[in-house]
Amino acid sequence: MPERNKIKIMPEALAIKIAAGEVIERPASVVKELVENSIDAKATDISISIQDGGRKLIKVVDNGEGMTRDDAMAAFERHATSKLFKEEDLYSINTMGFRGEALSSIAAVSETSLTTKPSGEIAGTAVKVKGGKIEDMGDAGCADGTAIEVRDIFFNTPARLKFMRSVSTETGHVSDTLTRLALAYPSIRFKLYHNNASLLETSAKADLKMRIADIFGKAFLKDIIPVEAGDDALKAHGFIGKPETASPAARGLFIYVNGRWIRDRGINHAIVSGYRNCLAHGKYPFAILFITIPFRHVDVNVHPTKCEVRFKSPRGVYELVSKAIEAALSSSHISFVRPYENRMLAGGVGEGTLGYAAVSQFKPDSIFGTERSDALSCQTEFDESTGDAKTLFFSELEIIGQLWSEYLLCQRDDDFYIIDQHAAAERIAFEKLKRDYYKSRRITSQMLLLPQKVELSLQEKGAAEGALQALMKMGFDIEPFGGNTLIIRSVPDMLSDVDCRGLIKELLDELASIEISSMIEDRLDEILIRIACHSVIRGERPLSHEEAKALLENLAQADFSGNCPHGRPVIKAISRLEMEKMFKRR
Repeated sequence: MPERNKIKIMPEALAIKIAAGEVIERPASVVKELVENSIDAKATDISISIQDGGRKLIKVVDNGEGMTRDDAMAAFERHATSKLFKEEDLYSINTMGFRGEALSSIAAVSETSLTTKPSGEIAGTAVKVKGGKIEDMGDAGCADGTAIEVRDIFFNTPARLKFMRSVSTETGHVSDTLTRLALAYPSIRFKLYHNNASLLETSAKADLKMRIADIFGKAFLKDIIPVEAGDDALKAHGFIGKPETASPAARGLFIYVNGRWIRDRGINHAIVSGYRNCLAHGKYPFAILFITIPFRHVDVNVHPTKCEVRFKSPRGVYELVSKAIEAALSSSHISFVRPYENRMLAGGVGEGTLGYAAVSQFKPDSIFGTERSDALSCQTEFDESTGDAKTLFFSELEIIGQLWSEYLLCQRDDDFYIIDQHAAAERIAFEKLKRDYYKSRRITSQMLLLPQKVELSLQEKGAAEGALQALMKMGFDIEPFGGNTLIIRSVPDMLSDVDCRGLIKELLDELASIEISSMIEDRLDEILIRIACHSVIRGERPLSHEEAKALLENLAQADFSGNCPHGRPVIKAISRLEMEKMFKRR
């Protein structure tokens, strides 16, 4: 006989501990909840002290509104809140610490004491709670605001205590948590101490740029670019790092929705997509991005710790982020120059300049027109003087030679420049291909005098059946030639002298994952990068003075000229001062 009545009601004490585990994962979770409550209390100065990574003590002191005695007692009850009163409030949340069970959850797994006083009151209130039970309450002499001490976290849940990491690891998580909050609220002064040693102290009443300097150092300001886009309905603003500040991990991404730090894979992808023309594969940029959206269009009650959201229309958010970053990079891409040159090379090419250009096989006469399409209208337009200044920089470079037939050596005033020939030509070719495609939704092609045959595997043949139309948009005229063979009759202009059989196989692999050719724009850059890479000579290639000069002239007309499409640097500078220090002359 099977056992009857298997389902039983969980004891209240166990239910509280489980609920606490959903919100309080580690000491950093306690810091997050308490500091968010201080922010909601309109504090302008918040001090956090921890001991042993927060395992022994977490103390948060603020100068916020404080609480009355009745509120101080009620705050420790489950589901107590000052923010939510009816179901509709869930869809218009504009505060940080709206989950009422946070303080209750903290107190359930620690020894917690609270001291608080509203402005104007003579005496404050002190409450002590251990394991979720109030042990003492009374009057207290204290300053306006609230101070909370949390000791011996997880003392009554030893299984969870075993999963705590080292002191340094837990301290790092606390620092990360406070960094996210400090960036979101630059007007608030934050202080963090570990074992009485200061880890962070920010400026009071700062702006975002000053707060970035507080946390990452003043020197980092030269490596960030402002971002701003959108309207009253949907807006994004903040700062992004130059491509050369990218790192192998996504730790430098700080994303906020209506002031709340979140994790969102879609937004992360949109940020990286905005860098797609100048970021190496596997690298993640630095970005502090604030997205403002009507509260009814975003659900923040998705995750117990409020670190995930659900957008009503996610595609619009992702497109805004990607285009805003691409426009900011286009207007300020200066990856290889020093500060005094930033003004000269900021931005892309505006109307009235020489326009886009490409070098195919380093032909000096490969100059093209200046038309721009609506598809590129998301990029910031620039006046003629900006383009002229950028052109002036490259025209002033004096070519002094080549290194290993791969690098062009130049000088200008007291600076020495090294240019990667292949990377430069690849960037130029990519820009030309992209311009041509957006002009007519097709890349101009040239018929081959001798068609090329491509032998395919069974998998490649299957991919080719649905990709021929897409390849035609890319400038290839390809037909089945019986069995597993294709014949290439036309190729893009810049590939007329290139064996394209290997490239076709690569493109078939790229296009295999695209279900319909009308979605080719989703992977356009990856496809054009492959074509551009094959269109220019690789490896060693001696250049005549005229060819080298043409390379510089065409590079001057290319957006993102500091990097090749794969994100590798095109040009590097060494100052005379650096050179003299290298040889101990200074």
